[in-house]
Amino acid sequence: MLKYVDRLMDGIDDLRRGVRGWTKADHSQYFPVACAHNSNVLALYNGSLLSVIRIDGYLGQYFPEQFANLRQEWAKFLRTSTQDKSAKGFDLFWSYEYDPEGMSSKMLEYRERMIQAGERRGLEVRDIMEEEARLYGSICASEDQYLLVVTHIDSLPKAEHKEALASAANDRKKSIKGHGSMVTQRGMKLIEMAHEQHVNKVEVFLKEAGRSYAFERLNAYQGLKAMRMSLIPGTTGDGWNARLTLNDCALRPTEAVPASVKKGQAADGKPVDWTHMLPPPLTEQMLPAEAVDLGRFAVIGGRTYAPMSVGELAVEPEPIESLLRMCYQRRLPVRMVYSLMANSDQANYWNRTFASIFNFASASNRQIDKADRAMKAYGESGGAVLGYGLSIATWADTEVQYDSRGAAMYGVKKITRRAQDLETLLQQWGGQQIETVFGCSIEAAMSATPGYMMPPASPKAPQIEMDIVAQMPIMRPARLWEADNSIWMRTSDGVLLPHQPFSGKQSTMIGLVLGGMGFGKSNYISENINYFANHPEADLMPYIRGMDFGASSSGVVSMINDSLPENRKHEALFIPFSNAADMCKNMMDTRLTLRYPLEDHRIFLINWLVILCDSLIEGAGGVTNLVSVLNATIKRAYENCDPRTHHYQAKTYMRSIAAEEVNSALDRCMANIQDGCDYWDVVDALAKAGVEQQDDSLLHAAKVAQRYCVPIFPDLVRVCDQLDDQFKAMPEVGGKSLCAAISNALSNANAMFPVFSKITNTDISESRVCVFDMTEAFGRGETKFDAWKRSVLFAVVHRLLTEDLFINLDISGQEMVNHKERLGLTDEMLRWHIRYFERQDQLLKLYWGDELHRVGRVEGAFQILDSMGFEGRKYRVGLLLGTQLAEYLPESMIQLCTSVFIFGTSQSTETAQKMQDIFALSDDERDIALGITRPNAKKGAEVFVIHKTSEGVQRAKLHFQVGNIKRWAYATEADERALRRELYAAGRGQAWARKVLAENVPDLMAAVHAKQKERPGASKSEALHLVAEDLKALG
Repeated sequence: MLKYVDRLMDGIDDLRRGVRGWTKADHSQYFPVACAHNSNVLALYNGSLLSVIRIDGYLGQYFPEQFANLRQEWAKFLRTSTQDKSAKGFDLFWSYEYDPEGMSSKMLEYRERMIQAGERRGLEVRDIMEEEARLYGSICASEDQYLLVVTHIDSLPKAEHKEALASAANDRKKSIKGHGSMVTQRGMKLIEMAHEQHVNKVEVFLKEAGRSYAFERLNAYQGLKAMRMSLIPGTTGDGWNARLTLNDCALRPTEAVPASVKKGQAADGKPVDWTHMLPPPLTEQMLPAEAVDLGRFAVIGGRTYAPMSVGELAVEPEPIESLLRMCYQRRLPVRMVYSLMANSDQANYWNRTFASIFNFASASNRQIDKADRAMKAYGESGGAVLGYGLSIATWADTEVQYDSRGAAMYGVKKITRRAQDLETLLQQWGGQQIETVFGCSIEAAMSATPGYMMPPASPKAPQIEMDIVAQMPIMRPARLWEADNSIWMRTSDGVLLPHQPFSGKQSTMIGLVLGGMGFGKSNYISENINYFANHPEADLMPYIRGMDFGASSSGVVSMINDSLPENRKHEALFIPFSNAADMCKNMMDTRLTLRYPLEDHRIFLINWLVILCDSLIEGAGGVTNLVSVLNATIKRAYENCDPRTHHYQAKTYMRSIAAEEVNSALDRCMANIQDGCDYWDVVDALAKAGVEQQDDSLLHAAKVAQRYCVPIFPDLVRVCDQLDDQFKAMPEVGGKSLCAAISNALSNANAMFPVFSKITNTDISESRVCVFDMTEAFGRGETKFDAWKRSVLFAVVHRLLTEDLFINLDISGQEMVNHKERLGLTDEMLRWHIRYFERQDQLLKLYWGDELHRVGRVEGAFQILDSMGFEGRKYRVGLLLGTQLAEYLPESMIQLCTSVFIFGTSQSTETAQKMQDIFALSDDERDIALGITRPNAKKGAEVFVIHKTSEGVQRAKLHFQVGNIKRWAYATEADERALRRELYAAGRGQAWARKVLAENVPDLMAAVHAKQKERPGASKSEALHLVAEDLKALG
């Protein structure tokens, strides 16, 4: 009896589906959207209203504990929704699309902006960027999610149905019409309020659920474009938009309109045909002219779809991440449309009805009947039972050939393989049963596309909310930034999650980069340097200043330097900083033509000199007395160099001993400068000519000349001695007057620190990228003397690196205006400085430091970093700090940071626990960080990220990868740097060396071992040399 009933019902079901397909005039008859109801809402032919919400993702990621909590929140939302008085008319359709091949054609387009930005600045980076784009195109997947909210007449009380239908009919009657045109006024106005309530309810939940979702409600145009892009992306370009109103289209031809229709008039004399003005039907706009039903497959546009649906729901529902991992490995695209229909009574109605009637016939029927009763009881007890269905499709590019008669022959080998693979994976995903043919294949394909079938023509069955939510894509990580202006990372299943430093989505840029040696920390810092050098939104190359320990960033700086034209190599410098006279910077240098320092410079000099005289503070009766003497010393030193004061000590220009570039510049500008004239006259003449002629080389020569005009450090020693009478009332220190003690301390510093004791010979003011390697200068001593020495050098280096970063037009510019005469500024130079400050105000700037645990040993260093963090946004300065030891991070930086990048914990449980305590990680997140292993070419570097954004706080585990050219440019391992250095020295150019390494040495250790096998007994260094020789032999 059971078999007979089952066969009968299956036959009736198949017949119903077949008739439904046969009675459609063509595939366009399936499309349900009639017109736009208003700017944000679409109307279906049956009067229902539809809104589209694009889901950019969740500000978290699938972690078991967090998934369980979020699942509970979704279940509560669904229970609340189903108990609402308008619930019967509220349906949700969630479309999720995942395409492992969807990024291959897009990545080159995304990187084009950075390539063009680099070229505007004279950087040749196309080969580097395109290789990276090809890499990410091959490993990344596209992901799109849309939530469709549908409200229909059942949202109204039964008593109001008649009025709603009559009102809708009256609206349709009054609407303008056209032959073969879009219908208008199809939406029921009486359900507008209910629909907005439904949409608002969904939006409020998305904002408040868990860590919250990133989403946007699309307007009618955006919604239709998103739908069309899902079905036929090949003909839906950036410029495509639906034509929904009279303003969207030009006048249309009316040759096909019957004459009788054209002549028709309404009772009031107005014409009834408006074909010439109305847009074409949405079916024509949203669907291709032809769609081919191949039985199991459907050819729509440039794709061949293999639709399928879930026939029997999952026995043990699993998160979607387990399915996507398998799809990523097999490179299988998939799109799923989840149907959540509040009216579960109609779901699988006949099967449930006959099972209850014939429950005596079999155990299966009794099981169905028992489950149905249990679900009804669950719903009556406060649970949610929904009509649930899942439409699915995979696809491949259409393969078609034509025979001699012009008949099309479609190749289905590839799509058949994909359909079989996906069907297998879907059955493994929770134990559900799949139906590969469910009526018309075109209808089924449209059912698995957002908005093309309402509701989708897939089997529906009652299901409790917890099991539904378990399969939904509720924890797909959010994509917050656009890919064309970002640093790229990806999830483990290939979804691109870019990050744009210093974007409007974050309050400022304070990034913390943590990780052990060899886990990718330094490479990520190098990527930031390269990103800012090629920043698409910057007119000029941003200022990038950094303090490094070791040569980890030398590769990227060298790459930028090599990309610059010959006359601009000075714009990218990596300098091993040493306390030696061959790289001297006079801390007394002033801005061009200024006779005195600006206030921020004067304050720096006081603080720096206090550090030098640190041992005198206690004996001097406190720092106030010390500062008073130092202030007077600085003032007098500059007065001695100002020709307008009676303290002036002349500094004369002599061509025979002057810098060659100064002499050459004077010749070019034909300045009337003679031997014996004041050096300030040289400076003023060159500066004036440089400004008038807009010649940077003349301005640079003026700066060089000015080095001979300002005080140098030994002048402070002499001046301080001369002030003894002025400060005789000050307490003595060690039997000496305070001035004598200070003079002695400065004299000792002069001998101890040749790096700032003479005229400047190292100038980085015209360098856009400058990194100082502090390894040698800082040393590793642990005595108080070593600590003091590091403090002095840190202050010097910090001033060098930041004097062009922290410039405030309002403060410093106003100071120049107010004290123009005292500073010695002409009107022309004042305007030049103001323009310079304006440019600096607008420029992006990056200050970074690696191995922060080394800097943390410097007294006062963290206070300086704190001030940079507090003021960075005001000056448009981004801060990026790296360390191996999280406990060395300044507390304020942890509170202020906008992004955190944890490149593992060196697989140390203790370090992982510290990370958890510092960054308030959950147990799941701590375990993720602990499980991060060393990078390799396939997976890249694993990193746990935290982004504080205007949308919320995002946390996710990602993979950071770079192309082989970048990988060799950024390489920090000793063996890799040795090989790179040998090829750089070969004389064929750094670009050639990087390309040869990228193409021929994907794994250096494998290449070394191969050489050692060829030459038994060869050492590693010998094998490296042999590898280098082989590479040099290549063309």
